[in-house]
Amino acid sequence: DTGASSPTARHPASRADMALVGERVVVSGLLRRPELNSQVGEATSFDEANGRYTVRIGTEQIALRPMNVERAPFRSSGAPAETLEPHAKVRIHGLSARAELNSCGGTILCWHADKGRYGVQVEGSLETVLLRPTNLEEVKPPRVREKWAPEWRSAEADAIIENKERELLAAEAAEAAKHPFGAGFGAAAGGGAAAV
Repeated sequence: DTGASSPTARHPASRADMALVGERVVVSGLLRRPELNSQVGEATSFDEANGRYTVRIGTEQIALRPMNVERAPFRSSGAPAETLEPHAKVRIHGLSARAELNSCGGTILCWHADKGRYGVQVEGSLETVLLRPTNLEEVKPPRVREKWAPEWRSAEADAIIENKERELLAAEAAEAAKHPFGAGFGAAAGGGAAAV
């Protein structure tokens, strides 16, 4: 015995872990693949040997620990593909009972699992309404263009610039040496005050 614990000993599978198989799940807490956080997928199986779910997100299948998946907040067939996080901006549409709210903006406050609806604060008012996911469209913030920034100069470019500066300084020194009053005369002649 090497003393190493098996994956099962480190994370014994429980019925609670296996309960999400066949369910829509939300991914969270991934550090190596943060782009998958908040994505919705389907838990297709649970591997008891390594204590991980196989989750299908689009065409990709990944193995995730139970702590990185949770049941998606809704499972209705008309629900959007992704869950809406608190503070997400949305546009309301498709209401018949409150048609005056159609095209209004709003902010997601929370998910009410018991009612299968989001709590939404209507933009420009203090009113909070409960709305089905199918009546909400997430408004993505405009993509900010990155400002252009110059690249750092290469060592070769720095050497060329340094050589050119030396040539210019040498030319200035040679010109000043030709003048009978020395370098101070050039400054005085250019309008600056000469030191006496």
